Amino acid sequence: MKYYLIILLGLLFFVSCDKTLHKENVVDEQKNLRDTSSSILANTAKKEEASFNWKDYWKKPDQKAILLKNPKVHWLIKECLKDTAIVVMTKPLLEYLEMYSEIKSLGDINNDGINDSIMVIPELIKYPNGSIEEGGRSVVFTDKTIPRIQIDVPCIHPEYIFPVADIDNDGTFELGKYYSSCASRFKGLDLITLQNGIWEYKGHVTFDTMFETPKMEERIEKTGANTYRMREIMEARLDEKKDVWIDFKMN
Repeated sequence: MKYYLIILLGLLFFVSCDKTLHKENVVDEQKNLRDTSSSILANTAKKEEASFNWKDYWKKPDQKAILLKNPKVHWLIKECLKDTAIVVMTKPLLEYLEMYSEIKSLGDINNDGINDSIMVIPELIKYPNGSIEEGGRSVVFTDKTIPRIQIDVPCIHPEYIFPVADIDNDGTFELGKYYSSCASRFKGLDLITLQNGIWEYKGHVTFDTMFETPKMEERIEKTGANTYRMREIMEARLDEKKDVWIDFKMN
């Protein structure tokens, strides 16, 4: 009888161990399947990300070739198309070539004895955080040493940029920039300055399109070394107008 009990206990222990091992094997297999599935998904995502290139999507090689061969396309635009650091959106450029062919002279803004001119290009703007601006535009200069001004709205025209003065006495003029959101009567007027190779925004006032005069070029002026003022004219409340000069200091 004792022997039967020992044998029975042994069988029960064997069956228990076998179930435990089976359970552990199933858990291991499930884990391996999850790991394999995750690895496949990750590799697929990487391949999809690698195959979807924003430059290829917006900067179509066939459209680029057409633009480069077109004698009506300004050489400055062609230089931008060849620049690998700029994603010029070829479709809007093809559709509105006449608009993007307009050029404006700003005079000699960097004191090198040569007049500097600007044009606008449709550019896909990529921000450091990975986001993009499909409706972006950039103001580019005929002088390649002057960096472009990137703008996050499509409503920009060469006439919206104008020279102000060399406020900080660094040898380069600060620029005024009219800002339009393409909607609303309330726009903006900015002063931008070139510092360490980057255009930085400084002073800003509201531009109410109900009051078009004086013109925007007359609403920013230098008042001293590193100081300037900007004129804000807008509707304060019904039938009342706000018209003030706001003082600013370069920093």
